Amino acid sequence: MKTAFNTIRVLIAEDDPNICKLYSLEFMRHGFVVYTANDGRQAIQKFKNKEPDIVLLDIMMPHADGYQVLREIRKELNRYVPVMMLTNLDVTEFTDREAIDFVDAYLVKSNYTPSEVVERAIEVLRLNKLLPVEVC
Repeated sequence: MKTAFNTIRVLIAEDDPNICKLYSLEFMRHGFVVYTANDGRQAIQKFKNKEPDIVLLDIMMPHADGYQVLREIRKELNRYVPVMMLTNLDVTEFTDREAIDFVDAYLVKSNYTPSEVVERAIEVLRLNKLLPVEVC
């Protein structure tokens, strides 16, 4: 299926395989290219190897938490990659308060359906001029 999103690469870093699959399927349904990582170390590696256009990042993951992954992503100096924190932690539970300044969106998983997460990702991509405004 050819869509306006078929060149947009999404990295979903989520250690819960069921949640990861839900988000992956929804992004693929919209035509995005999807890469997944089930722990922080794998997320850092895939970020470097696959060069995603946007990252959906859980905070609580094995081997390296979302904060560590975020720090690695923000070391990228040649381009800005939008990051959406997608977690079950409320923003008041953030243990690294400064990290919230370095994310483009903060979503509590239980408050958003997978399709709403995709819609929010599209907004973030538009705001970062990675998608034309008229693309729906």
